[in-house]
Amino acid sequence: YMRGEQDGDDGPGDDPEPTKAEAPAPAAPAVEAVAEAAAAQPEAAPVPVAKLGRFALREVEVPRSGLALAGLGTGRVVLTNDGNGIANALAEELGLRGVGAQVVFEDLESIPEDTAALIHLGGLKDVADVAQARAVNQQAFKAARAVAARFTAEGGLFVTVQDTGGDFGLSGHQDLARSVLGGLAGLAKTADQEWPDATVRALDVERGERSAQDVARDVADELMLGAGAEIEIGLRADGRRVTLESTEVSVDADPADLPVGKESVIVATGGARGVTAATLIELAKQAETHGDGAPRFVLLGRTQLVDEPAACAGVEDEPGLKRILLQEAQAAGEKLSPMDLGRRVSKLKAVREIRGTLTSLKAVGSDALYLPVDVQDEAGLTEGLQAIRNQWGPITGLVHGAGVIADKIIAEKTDDQFERVFDTKILGLDGLLRATADDPLEVMVLFSSVTARCGNVGQSDYAMANEALNKIAASELHRRGGLCLVKSLNWGAWEAGMVTPELKSRFEALGVALIPLDVGARMLVDELAGGAEIATDVEVVLGAEPARGPLMAAREGSEAGRRLLTLDAWVSGRSHDYLADHAIEGSVVLPVVMVLEWFHRAARAARPDMSLVQIQDFKVLRGIPLDGFEGGGDRFEIRVLAHGDDYGLDFELRDAAGAPRYRAQAVLAPAGTEVAAPTALPAHGELEAWPADVPVYGDSLFHGPRFQVIRALDGLSEEGMSGELAGAASVGWAETLNTDPALLDGGLQLAVLWFQQRLQGASLPLAIGSYRQIVDGPIQGTVRGVLHVEAKDQNRIVAQLSFVDAGGRAVAELRDVEIFRRPNAEVASTTEATATVEA
Repeated sequence: YMRGEQDGDDGPGDDPEPTKAEAPAPAAPAVEAVAEAAAAQPEAAPVPVAKLGRFALREVEVPRSGLALAGLGTGRVVLTNDGNGIANALAEELGLRGVGAQVVFEDLESIPEDTAALIHLGGLKDVADVAQARAVNQQAFKAARAVAARFTAEGGLFVTVQDTGGDFGLSGHQDLARSVLGGLAGLAKTADQEWPDATVRALDVERGERSAQDVARDVADELMLGAGAEIEIGLRADGRRVTLESTEVSVDADPADLPVGKESVIVATGGARGVTAATLIELAKQAETHGDGAPRFVLLGRTQLVDEPAACAGVEDEPGLKRILLQEAQAAGEKLSPMDLGRRVSKLKAVREIRGTLTSLKAVGSDALYLPVDVQDEAGLTEGLQAIRNQWGPITGLVHGAGVIADKIIAEKTDDQFERVFDTKILGLDGLLRATADDPLEVMVLFSSVTARCGNVGQSDYAMANEALNKIAASELHRRGGLCLVKSLNWGAWEAGMVTPELKSRFEALGVALIPLDVGARMLVDELAGGAEIATDVEVVLGAEPARGPLMAAREGSEAGRRLLTLDAWVSGRSHDYLADHAIEGSVVLPVVMVLEWFHRAARAARPDMSLVQIQDFKVLRGIPLDGFEGGGDRFEIRVLAHGDDYGLDFELRDAAGAPRYRAQAVLAPAGTEVAAPTALPAHGELEAWPADVPVYGDSLFHGPRFQVIRALDGLSEEGMSGELAGAASVGWAETLNTDPALLDGGLQLAVLWFQQRLQGASLPLAIGSYRQIVDGPIQGTVRGVLHVEAKDQNRIVAQLSFVDAGGRAVAELRDVEIFRRPNAEVASTTEATATVEA
């Protein structure tokens, strides 16, 4: 349903009657999925249909989350060869970080069956022409197909890596061949929809003048520290990290400003039939009515304009046409199979539609010619266009609207299907550009699809072709220096073509807006008549707002249906050396505050469009010794699930064996919402001085130097205590942090000290009611930590912690912190406390 052209276009390589496996029939897989999803839903209130709009692509800088892409540590990691030494350098770099990887060279079909992570580096190859870039796309498709069955059933990690400038070709600085490599992102976005349990990314790494080792380090950093909600991540050579966003931008168009007129000669593929034809007719009408006259059109297609049998005149219904054609064949002694008869009817209807388009163009003031030629036939195209120049003058515009589809999921799609779909778009455009290289082109319009922006189940090749088309458009605008208006229009779903009234109602039930034919035709006119303000908006989505997986229905009640994101956290002495100072009896233990930090990162990674209000209901199910700290490290999985509505998340941290260790929730608010500051706890009145003969560190507090953040103690009372605390910056934690875990640990240390003095025993924090912060990242200098004990018994206290700056303002708070006696403490634990610690 996402086709930009819709069925009916007679483009190069597009037979009027496609084979059964490739026919854009009403029950094509993409449409079938919509129908089945809608039918399976219980009756409910109507879903508001999204409005139609115009969405331009923008580059946006985004920070790394500091968490790893899920899947790197679950099995075999395979890297495909890039030919420039980057694959080997990446394997070495990942090895240093505890991840073993192997490089596979040319035979991609031999990718091991037990591959758990596939990093396709083919988009970093040097390509001399479109043919070589096309081969890289096909290799990537084959690599994806090799793992598709396993990744569909079991999940995995699939990453495509390309070099189209680090911005997915948006600036257009790459040449034509490198633009075609942009198709790899379309493959990734489709795989993301077809493999719901896999982690998928498309990376665009600007190599620039950097060495293979520097590029490999950049990719490794992204794999190990860049997990998030975005699929597309660009890594610029100057260190910037970007993603792409489709932003709604209105257009104030005046048809009088159309850059075409009566002297224009526009060559159009796919323009003789279907949606493309309708837009050309509207363009001619508006130019004739409001400009200096309608342009002249040359419509290209493979269908030969033969005369239909006289007996068919006036017969419109398909059964009637079949009956007449069958009678004529029988009279001539010819035997026709049902498929052959269907082809003849389709060809007859195609010829009628082409003639109708020519008549409609003439009616609105355009001269129009039909040229039966395949644009991949270089000689035929060159000869045909030269004849046009001899008659009308140089070519001044191109409209590339041709395309075919062959919907199959990646695991089932054949090489031949891939080639038909990809080549019609890309080799067809390449032929047009070469054939018009010496023409003074003023307008170039490429018909792309929202499938390129979002991916779509069953349409990997179509998404790849249209994504490459988008990047070629940006390259052409840049190369031509603004002398040619270039647009790549990513059309949404049309009402025309294969969308029946029944399917239309089902689309509406899912909130998917369809483009009426007349509205879409006017959208094209407005895009060309929008003037200088939108002239550089090359890649534009027209229709409903593009969204990742717009038609994927959640499986109600299941974790898989609620899961937004899965991320990994890796810990080793190499990456987190300061944790060596958080060891109990010689065993390094993961601090509670690091898990809190990871959940904070995960919340922002999963919902970058929202503001994080607080993390709450934080539970320690079982503590975690870091057994691999001095070796290859330890890996943990963080699952992020939707919680009820858009304003909540559930977190779960699991160890490498899949056992849950920590849980929590997050409360979100719309972006830009001002979060109320924590209320600073009042300073204690009468405090007893800390005993001079009792060291702060060395008894209950086992912490080494980089966790010794208590700078001074004010004293303690029955209600609590307070003291001066430093943060991560002061003790040398060399890591980018969202919170200040060292400071927070200092607050928990106050609670442990109070427990030691008042309840005579060692203790550990096992639950936190809520955590809120106002200042992002590590604090500078010191703050005062204030502890209030709300409840206590022999084995447990419930306390409030406030962190207050010099001006008396609370910068963070921990509420309802539960501290439990350690089982081997002097005072015997209750059964409940022991169970909590050892659960």
